[in-house]
Amino acid sequence: MKFIPYNRHLLVNPLEEEEPENESIVVLPTDYVKPSSPYLACEVVDTSGDCNIKGINSGDRVVVEKRMLHKVEVDSETFYLVLENYVFGRIK
Repeated sequence: MKFIPYNRHLLVNPLEEEEPENESIVVLPTDYVKPSSPYLACEVVDTSGDCNIKGINSGDRVVVEKRMLHKVEVDSETFYLVLENYVFGRIK
């Protein structure tokens, strides 16, 4: 199925955050959760025709605000959309 974004949205694939595999010698509580960044790197799949961000193409990596990433599930497929206002920049 092909999903075409509209209304200034970008269709993206979130990139997994890599966890360093360092062994810690500091003992932490079992319920401790490492604070996570409010930002997330994503790969652009497609942009809407009315998107005002120039120079963004499919395959580019962008940084978005994580809480503004919308997960859309249709017919057992998952798509991730973000409004262009929440794109902070492109990673070269």
